[in-house]
Amino acid sequence: MARYVCDNCGATVVDEEFCPTCGSWVDTLQKDEDEYEEFDLEEGPPPPRTARGEPTLCPSCGAPNPSTNRHCEECGARLRQGPLPTAPRPAVQSTAGVRALGALFGLIALVVIIAVLINLINGDDQTTATTLAADASTTTAGAVQVENPAPLDILTASCVPEGLGGDFSCTNLIDGNAGSFQVNYNELPEGEKEVEIRLTFPQPMEVTRIIWLNLEDETRFRRNYRAKGITIEAEGNPFVVPQELQDAPGEQGFDFATIRANFIVITIQSVYQAEVVEGTEPFDELAIEEITVVGRPAETTTNTTLVDDTTTTTTGG
Repeated sequence: MARYVCDNCGATVVDEEFCPTCGSWVDTLQKDEDEYEEFDLEEGPPPPRTARGEPTLCPSCGAPNPSTNRHCEECGARLRQGPLPTAPRPAVQSTAGVRALGALFGLIALVVIIAVLINLINGDDQTTATTLAADASTTTAGAVQVENPAPLDILTASCVPEGLGGDFSCTNLIDGNAGSFQVNYNELPEGEKEVEIRLTFPQPMEVTRIIWLNLEDETRFRRNYRAKGITIEAEGNPFVVPQELQDAPGEQGFDFATIRANFIVITIQSVYQAEVVEGTEPFDELAIEEITVVGRPAETTTNTTLVDDTTTTTTGG
């Protein structure tokens, strides 16, 4: 253990190069040259202590210190310190995502340029062919033009059971008049209380919607049985679509889609019970006013072929 005396403040320094009291550097090499090997600091040895200039004020406590001090004699704070190194500004680098996005934009631009060139080369021929095809489709095969959905003509309506007949026959469902179709629901055997209604079209139809019309008179509507749970089937459609009707008088509609059908079948599978209204006994009948099917004629293969043939002939000429 080596002990030295600080030249600056006279404090005892044990195995240290700087005075713990004042922070001054202790020249241990000069005090004991035989025991320690001299080494150089990057900044070189401090100037001789005999050369003193203007006092240096401590940045921490403000105490004056000799210009040769590196540490404040009062608080030991560092008096001199070179400028801190400045980190170089990082170079702008593109990430993998940015490079991929740039490649994608480049590919899209290339495709657009190729498409423009192809259109410039073949634009006139394609424009002429498209115009002639549109004209041929309109004038020669006007039947294939798409029509807006509308109430469809229904050729026949058949019901099982047939119902009461006469003024309450199955045809009342499609005639557009005020008469209703009625069947004695109480007389149907238990386990067989279903009513099947088959509506046949004069040609294949694309069906989009079905409109169901119950009795509109509130009292008559409540005293009769009313259709509740039904299923709808269509020719060529492998699915049976269930639907629950609202227990309300008048009109209600629901969507049903089939592309090409000559007929649809509606089966009533459950009903709302007939009610006592104002002390009057309920009826035994199930009553329905009207059924309307909405859609448009389905496109036929003949008409489509006619358009294709006309377009080919006109364009080739």
